[in-house]
Amino acid sequence: IQRMGSVVVRHSYSEQNRVADALAKEAAKESFLNRSVLLAVPPVFTNDVFWADTLGTELPRIFLGCNIDTIMQNVASMSTLSTP
Repeated sequence: IQRMGSVVVRHSYSEQNRVADALAKEAAKESFLNRSVLLAVPPVFTNDVFWADTLGTELPRIFLGCNIDTIMQNVASMSTLSTP
């Protein structure tokens, strides 16, 4: 990336490009490991999300809240774990 000049890398949440997310999930399956596949058109399993992306359908990003109390509880529980 450094040799390419002024490149800006931005993260896109899976909700923002559901076709890419669907393709990545499919590619992670064992039947696709170590194989390259060139797609001329989106596969049938992506049709619904392809058209939703094309039409600009928006989905809310849902995530669990995190606060300092949760973090401290996790740290406290980790300190009670014993290591072999």
